Amino acid sequence: MSRDRSALLESAHGIINEQIARLRELHQSTQERLGKLEIAVRTSERQLDELLVQSRFAAERGLPNAEAAAAREQQARNEHDQLAAEYTELRRTLRQLDQLVRQIEMSSATLSGTAEGEPADPWVQALCAQVIMGREEERNRLAREVHDGPAQVLANTLMGLERSQTLLADGRHERLGSLLAQMSEVTREGLYEVRGFIADLRPARLEEQGLVEALQEYLRRYRNRVNAAVSFEADPLPRLPAEAEIVLYRVVQESLQNARKHARNAPIHITISVRKNMLNLTIHDEGPGFDPREVARRAGRESWGLTSMRERAELIGARFVVTTRPGHGTKVALRLPVLVV
Repeated sequence: MSRDRSALLESAHGIINEQIARLRELHQSTQERLGKLEIAVRTSERQLDELLVQSRFAAERGLPNAEAAAAREQQARNEHDQLAAEYTELRRTLRQLDQLVRQIEMSSATLSGTAEGEPADPWVQALCAQVIMGREEERNRLAREVHDGPAQVLANTLMGLERSQTLLADGRHERLGSLLAQMSEVTREGLYEVRGFIADLRPARLEEQGLVEALQEYLRRYRNRVNAAVSFEADPLPRLPAEAEIVLYRVVQESLQNARKHARNAPIHITISVRKNMLNLTIHDEGPGFDPREVARRAGRESWGLTSMRERAELIGARFVVTTRPGHGTKVALRLPVLVV
């Protein structure tokens, strides 16, 4: 009987491992397609921005090519919208594939049991998978930040150096001096951006001086980079557990990045208050707002940024709420029980 059971389990393992291997291959190929498509979308965005500037310039000055420029802009916009829709759908598909792989792996781990013969806990497996995917999502975000920031600065500097060599060979020293001055300014701005990027990754003030000081420093850098009015008011706070301070800091950071993309430089108000052993954090922008149900319906899910903030808040026992509707801005609120003595 024991041999029959072992044979059945071995056969089951073989089937599961074969399916997992095939799904991983499919997941890998889909991930590669998504990466190529993301590059295509970003290239399309830059081309559309350039054509938009050209079209507006021609229209404002009544140039003969205004109609043709507008047609090129519309064509580029249609192509970009098609690429963006394909990217969104493929990304959703990749998430579903990832969930399927994780579910099968969890089932396999439960079937295998631990070294002591006890079944593996599926909830532990799910939590580990969630942590891994959170790290992967963060890596993807950092890759996009580096691509759009430091990588672009380096690419522009390289093109400038190549142009400088040509000007030097042609003896056009006056133009060379002007180009070098422009390159110095661009490189200086890039260096400032990289330093801010590093500071955002690891806010040293958070460990040294606490949440309020760290946020004040971050907001100073944010105001220098973004043309938006940001107000910040905070009650005196006790030192919170390290994990709670990190989550609160990241929620503010993610909310401001969302506002930067969608609130059109509208004013932003951030408050932290403590009332009856309850810490209240709110980030309210006066932007256009949105319909969460419509966004979720089009994308097939809640925004990844909102999901990440919600999950982080729940891990520290906080309640996370987003309030928004078209024409009334967006308010992110987090409530965390704290002990004030």
